[in-house]
Amino acid sequence: MIRQISLSILAIVVLFSCTPQAPGTPEPIMPIQKQTLEIVTRTEWGWVPLTDSIPTHEIKYITIHHGGEDFAADKDVIKYLKGLQSWSQSDKNWIDNPYHYMIDLKGNIYEARPIKYPGDTNTDYDVRGHALICVMGNYENQILSETQFEQLAGLIALLADKYNVAPELIKAHKDYTETLCPGKDLYQYLEDGSLVKRVVELQQ
Repeated sequence: MIRQISLSILAIVVLFSCTPQAPGTPEPIMPIQKQTLEIVTRTEWGWVPLTDSIPTHEIKYITIHHGGEDFAADKDVIKYLKGLQSWSQSDKNWIDNPYHYMIDLKGNIYEARPIKYPGDTNTDYDVRGHALICVMGNYENQILSETQFEQLAGLIALLADKYNVAPELIKAHKDYTETLCPGKDLYQYLEDGSLVKRVVELQQ
């Protein structure tokens, strides 16, 4: 029975893989499977364990940021993450990197500050209750790739499921205070609803 089912599935895959698409038909976007979303752990990128802490919080919102500085394609991401943690602690007197998750230009996702601790920001909104996701780069100047969009949507869907965050509470930094963050190119996907729409699709 198992062999018959496997052969049936294989036949379906072969059928569809051999079916030509009509000219001009866009390639279908394959949804990210939330359970297989790959995230680079803090240990894997060399995060330094915290020696200080602050009061914990419960996640109620998911908020999108950008790094705010142009990010070159060949920039050493691991070196950048380590430098950001060091700068956050030494220059800003924060306990850690200000964000909970960061996404690079290739769409790789990295754990940053432990999510049980509120993040930090240079602006005046209260970040308690917010899961902060930062897309590396400056999206006033840079263009968000399709891969970054998909990875961002996949991560948001994962967090929204885990913490029961409603779609209307998925927003951007600039929705809470006077700032350009997360940049006009990234923000357009929140403004037109396409990012949240994609998140909801991934949650089905």
